[in-house]
Amino acid sequence: MMVRPAFLGALLLLQLHAGECDIVRYGEPPISEAAVEPYTAKGELFSLMLPQGWTKSGEKFPYETPEANVTGIHLKGPLDNAWVAAEISALYYEHGGFFSDYRDYIRLKRQSFDRQDGDTKAPLAEVSAGGKQGVEFSIRTVEATSSANLFEEGVMYRIDSERIPKMVKTVETFKIFPAKRGFFVFHYKASESMATQCQGVFDKLVKSVCFISSEPWQETK
Repeated sequence: MMVRPAFLGALLLLQLHAGECDIVRYGEPPISEAAVEPYTAKGELFSLMLPQGWTKSGEKFPYETPEANVTGIHLKGPLDNAWVAAEISALYYEHGGFFSDYRDYIRLKRQSFDRQDGDTKAPLAEVSAGGKQGVEFSIRTVEATSSANLFEEGVMYRIDSERIPKMVKTVETFKIFPAKRGFFVFHYKASESMATQCQGVFDKLVKSVCFISSEPWQETK
């Protein structure tokens, strides 16, 4: 049976370099953090500019239920040296299911069981984007990381001690825009070591948002 050491990072999405949030893959030209592409959510709920090179998913969102529509996109970007990827999501939660109000979402996140800073009552900051007013807050959490999902089936590996699963401190930022029929959430998560490097990508994404459809902002009939 073939034996391989578990240091596959160089063959996959590489970690940050020179303090930038560029996407670098083995054998391919780097994609600058400034490179963007347009995106429009289903139902034209909103549009924005996405960073190029980040992996994209448009399904299986957190707290999604049959009773309430959840629409948007989730992105994963560069890995840090602990194999934790920067993540960005832009989602619309229709009232119903888990949340009857945007404040339900805020309470859930601020009381997260993996939260490390413990301050659940800090004042929310005001934020604006796309001509709408919202609120912003940040929390510090922890995430278990493992390289197990990088292994190939049927191959025996010699495990590097640095690849043993461990807990990594992370920083999460939420920008939330309440509407009449739901609310919009823009979420950024990264390890402490990467948080500042990719923060600009998140800020640029939120700044580019345009709320297209008027339906979320109308009173429920």
